[in-house]
Amino acid sequence: MGRVMAVLLAAIVLEFLGSALLYQYFDTSASREESARNLAEQLVVADRVLDGTQPGGRSALVGQLSSDHVKIGWRAVPVADQRSHRSELREVYSIMTAWEEQLAEREIQLAFDPGDEQRIVGSIRLEDGSYVQFATRMRSQWESFYLSSLSLALLIVGVLIAAALVIRALGSPLRHLADAADAAGHGQPVLLAERGPQDLRTLARAFNAMQMRVAELIASRTRALAAMSHDLRTPLARLRLRSELIDDEMLQVAIDKDIHEMERMLDSVLAYLAGVTDAEEPSNIDLASLAMTVADDAADLGRPVEYAGPDSLHIRMCPLRIKRALGNLVDNALHYGDRACIELRTSPDGIHLAVEDDGPGIPEEQLAEALEPFRRLEFARPRNTEGMGLGLSIVHDIVQREGGELRLGNRQPTGLRAEMFFPHARQPTATI
Repeated sequence: MGRVMAVLLAAIVLEFLGSALLYQYFDTSASREESARNLAEQLVVADRVLDGTQPGGRSALVGQLSSDHVKIGWRAVPVADQRSHRSELREVYSIMTAWEEQLAEREIQLAFDPGDEQRIVGSIRLEDGSYVQFATRMRSQWESFYLSSLSLALLIVGVLIAAALVIRALGSPLRHLADAADAAGHGQPVLLAERGPQDLRTLARAFNAMQMRVAELIASRTRALAAMSHDLRTPLARLRLRSELIDDEMLQVAIDKDIHEMERMLDSVLAYLAGVTDAEEPSNIDLASLAMTVADDAADLGRPVEYAGPDSLHIRMCPLRIKRALGNLVDNALHYGDRACIELRTSPDGIHLAVEDDGPGIPEEQLAEALEPFRRLEFARPRNTEGMGLGLSIVHDIVQREGGELRLGNRQPTGLRAEMFFPHARQPTATI
């Protein structure tokens, strides 16, 4: 909108600068010529009337001979003539004498009023030696320019207001498209109303069709992976039963370990797919109580997990999603470290829910890669460890769905801090 309005404004200004010079020249010249002619006509009448009137009655007549634009007076001395060094006065004199030829034979003086350069004063000599004095105001070039500038300002304001309304109306479908694209990027497809100009209707139609194809593709992939993960549980169960018949204890332990790792992988895949298709509605929850519950559940299983934060922190979000994300972070912390600490706090920017561990951490250059699905960082996750690299990816997806951000950072001297940050829009309604 700003760029379009700037182009319109530049076009208006250029048009004004081009036309103002012509308008100013012709309008000022025409106005001055018209004023000079009117002055000549009124001066001829005043000259005849006052010249034919006795001196005693002239003072009473000058007021009647005056008009709104020309003031007539009667004086004994003339005005000091300035025509010799003022070209504007010579131009006015030429117009007057050309319009009323009889004035060319009379003694006329012209000058500018010392108190007002736009006011011309003059005198014409009567037969008895006295003078008819006159004064009139003629529009200057600057006055015409000021009037033109005022007209331009009013035109600019009107055009910009009209342009803003038109551009806003035309840009409304684009704003809706941007909002829909942002929502679709966060897993909330929105069908656009097909309205506006033909190009925008075509764009909305194509966007809606794209959303449907993408949704169908994701649903098809999800169903295929879910079916495959579910079906693999049956042969795994048979393998576990058959491994119990192996006499070699070391071989049996190794096979059980591999089967357990495969089951964990299937669990992580199903959890990841559950996050994709999850349609949980947000509700008012106590985030502090939820975090303490996760810590207590881990402690009941003999896992060293601590909680640090307020006793109560109310916010509106999806509790199952947040609990799943927090549980994944705690599992990661305990898998790579000896302990985990859940920290909850608020700041002027929003809410911070973090899990810290004392493990090896993640190299700075690989922090972004750690959030990608099915990405295992080999420096800390050799092939003989459990998982498919979905833990942090699941957390990242959940936090994005809640309108937040997952931040990873290394602690000193060792350890990782995984923080779920929810900005002001997710600020708590009550804190105790």
